[in-house]
Amino acid sequence: MRNKKPLAGTALVVVAGMSLAGCAAGNADEAPEAAATDTINLELWYAPATFNPALATATSDLQNARLGFDTLLRAGEDGLIGGLATEWESASSSDYTFTLRDDATCADGTAITPSVVAGSFEYLVGLEDAAAVTWKNQAFGSGTPTFTADDGAGTLQITLSEPYSQLLGGVSQPGLGVICPAGIEDPEGLAAGSVEGAFSGPYTLSDQQPGVSVSFALRDDYDAWPAWTSVEGVPAKTLNYSVQPDGNTSANLLESGGIDGARFYDSNALRFADEEGFSTVTFASSAYNLVFNQTPGAGSIFEGNEALRAAVAQAIDPQGFNDAGLDGLGETQYTVNSAGYACALEEPSLLQSYDPAAASAELDGQTVRLLIMSNWDPAADYLAESLRAAGATVEVSAPDPAEWSKQMRTEPQKWDVALAAENAGPGLIHLSIARYLGATYPQGGTNVVGADNPEGAAFFAEAMQSADPDEQCAAFESAQETILERVDMMPLITDTHRYVTRPGFAAYVFNGYWDPSAVRITG
Repeated sequence: MRNKKPLAGTALVVVAGMSLAGCAAGNADEAPEAAATDTINLELWYAPATFNPALATATSDLQNARLGFDTLLRAGEDGLIGGLATEWESASSSDYTFTLRDDATCADGTAITPSVVAGSFEYLVGLEDAAAVTWKNQAFGSGTPTFTADDGAGTLQITLSEPYSQLLGGVSQPGLGVICPAGIEDPEGLAAGSVEGAFSGPYTLSDQQPGVSVSFALRDDYDAWPAWTSVEGVPAKTLNYSVQPDGNTSANLLESGGIDGARFYDSNALRFADEEGFSTVTFASSAYNLVFNQTPGAGSIFEGNEALRAAVAQAIDPQGFNDAGLDGLGETQYTVNSAGYACALEEPSLLQSYDPAAASAELDGQTVRLLIMSNWDPAADYLAESLRAAGATVEVSAPDPAEWSKQMRTEPQKWDVALAAENAGPGLIHLSIARYLGATYPQGGTNVVGADNPEGAAFFAEAMQSADPDEQCAAFESAQETILERVDMMPLITDTHRYVTRPGFAAYVFNGYWDPSAVRITG
């Protein structure tokens, strides 16, 4: 069975408009705990690795990209709404036209014209970095995009050499944030966040203490907020983010007023469920999957060995992983991403049952190299001990997020199986499917496991070419079935994150997507 929730970017003949009005006024009932302020103090789990949206990979990078760089489209309460674009239409799955708003500017005053947007996209497409390749493929598919800007008419036409039915959702992602000309001219300064004129979004980087904190300042001239209907309050003039990876510390600071909001994946969020004035929004954040390296010649024990891949899946209990890593707060997952996604399979029979005895028959005596991101210690311990209990020798590698991503994408000789946290925010199932079939990163794709799955790739191509949402879902469903039947990956759990704000502040989720630029002062 599949979730038939409408796809976020699939309709191929769309014309949409947006109000150019700013956000709504704040709530008149000021919470007594909140002092008058124009500043919001929040936290990041990791220090940012880059301020270049085209190179963004980890959570902190994506958050900064959303704050500093606007996209053509944005997530709204009921689907996609305008960002820099006021109207958009699709003549086919390879021909799209966007009409841009005429009042958007870069932080240095440069008008954001169709030519500026085209230049930013051309810069992204021309990069060879693995992160940029990912964003390019998410936005424009595997083919070659051509950008035709008409500044007089205010339009940008995007034509694709290969049909790609998911472009509208793709250009709403933070990695597609429009980089202004000053940033493209100084890529090193762009990455460091030191080129103020590079920013196209509401905030510019005002200060940073590497590894400790970053601060953003609201642009005085910014008036390009999306037309959200549920957002109340005013945006902060200053956003301060301190790096804090410990949930217990975050909860204590939030309770005492040391910070104004925090994101939790564990039971610390539940401390505030009955606290007066505190508010919580929930959203699917990451789909935790085990992915099996099958890259030819990389030396992985799982290349060409489906029985061994199935044994690993039998050795691990998803609920045990949920309890160890997420305090039992994660949600059941049956496929490559969240069950809340459109076209997501929900068929338990396609998965291996937890059976340690059967697993040991294949795993006994095997050496498994497990790749996991740093700060995932409880989850890493659970996975490693489960495999050891089945007789395997387990070598665990836990690099920082940037190095983890690099090894997953471009260094398959270093790992056999990896714990991957697939982004569950975009709501686009094709992004997750493409992690397991088609071209690999060195080949210009996003297939992280190096699996050769021509049957699944054919179904995937069928969905990319179709203009009908039901036909797309059927083909995406069939592609997922091939991935699960081959055991190219093992679904574990989808973690539900909770963003908690203290009295006087609010955060918002739009159609399942938490937007960091929509945190507001309500007191």
